[in-house]
Amino acid sequence: MTDDSYETWDDVIKGIKPLKTNRFVDDVKAKEVSIRQEKVTTVTFDTLKKYRCVEKDDFSQMDGSLAKKFKREDFRIEAVLDLHGMTEKSAFDAVCDFIKSAYNQGKRCVLIVTGKGYDDTLFSEKGVLRKSVPNWLSHTEISSLILAYKNPSEAKGGAGALYILLRKKS
Repeated sequence: MTDDSYETWDDVIKGIKPLKTNRFVDDVKAKEVSIRQEKVTTVTFDTLKKYRCVEKDDFSQMDGSLAKKFKREDFRIEAVLDLHGMTEKSAFDAVCDFIKSAYNQGKRCVLIVTGKGYDDTLFSEKGVLRKSVPNWLSHTEISSLILAYKNPSEAKGGAGALYILLRKKS
């Protein structure tokens, strides 16, 4: 190869025309941008009661042997929370604190006793806590700590309790 086969830069850019623009940078005016304030949302107690995520008797996040062991209730109950006599609001706080505390202590299996409910009048809602606590277990604050839950056998509380398996603390 000889030096004659190479083109010079001037030869390469000879046919290129610059882009035509009708504005200069100085002519561009800055737009005023308004920054929206983040909305502060507060989650009410009633909203949390309705929030569902963790399903009862859903063992899809476990392998087969762990699910069998949980269904047979082979896990030793390491902590119990009894909600008898509590109001709905205080019970909610107690459940959240109990689950977080048990998880932080490295406990694996816990039992929450809700009671079956007392029907003293004809039109009362029987078992308010029994119906509400499963919904609370799906609250974003504690749902990530719970692997599964179900009603235990009658010997451990039956329909008036929840047998909960917590995730392993990593």
